[in-house]
Amino acid sequence: MQNFKSGNHRKLIAWQMADELDLIAQEILKQIPKNEFKTRSQIDSASDSVGSNIVEGYYSNSTAEFIRFLRYARRSCGELGERIRRVYRKEFITKDLFEKANDVAIRTGYIIDRLMQSLEKKLNR
Repeated sequence: MQNFKSGNHRKLIAWQMADELDLIAQEILKQIPKNEFKTRSQIDSASDSVGSNIVEGYYSNSTAEFIRFLRYARRSCGELGERIRRVYRKEFITKDLFEKANDVAIRTGYIIDRLMQSLEKKLNR
């Protein structure tokens, strides 16, 4: 894997989707009562983890390491989707906000999966 210029990770569709998902998560956090500290913390942590793991893997200078960090990002994306479902079930967010967040979480996971598959093919050549 080649050295990448700082900031180029922003060109990755997976990172762009993770960033969009993080913005929605921040919108959701505003709707959750302050006394729901654990729930708020878990959503914030999972949301941050998706994009951060993509970036960390991107700059690892190793395709295998990038794939490993994408797996972490994918798991965090799944966790975030589940946390969002739970706050909707608790009626902290509207159906519209839930559907928007759920859609972006699903699409983000899909894009991360496709990027992993592409890199795995490249690695196994």
